Amino acid sequence: METKILYFKIFEKKVEPIDYVNWACEMLENGFSSTSLNTLSSLSEPLNIFEVEDYFYRAVKEIDIQEPSHEYCAKYFIRYLLKQIIDDEFKAIDNAYEIYKVIREHFINDELNVWYEISEMIDDYQFGDNVMNITGKSLISSIVNEAKKQLKLNFLLN
Repeated sequence: METKILYFKIFEKKVEPIDYVNWACEMLENGFSSTSLNTLSSLSEPLNIFEVEDYFYRAVKEIDIQEPSHEYCAKYFIRYLLKQIIDDEFKAIDNAYEIYKVIREHFINDELNVWYEISEMIDDYQFGDNVMNITGKSLISSIVNEAKKQLKLNFLLN
């Protein structure tokens, strides 16, 4: 669990106790170390949210991590999902819809409006009359192509 993604989940109030433990393990793998980080990484289920959050905030202070902004974390999460779409086409539809939800909540940007159109295609394909005769293959292809295009443009982290 990357720090910016963890913070995004915290900001969105979608964080689970195991997310903190996974973050601590990844931080240790990346060469960070502190007493609270070590303790947090060693916790096992069942996890107490108050305990893991306490160790998380102690670890953040001990290794001197500055809290990123909500907007930056949202952009980072979108980029993460774009990469996931390219890396695993089987999750393309779910990740595309997740991108749409994040953009809907956080951004007004003409270049990102395409995710609204993609969400409409997904809904029509999965739940609608499919009047456009969208196939699963063509839908995934459209999603992957848009993900590649947006990663190439790199405007999300500018």
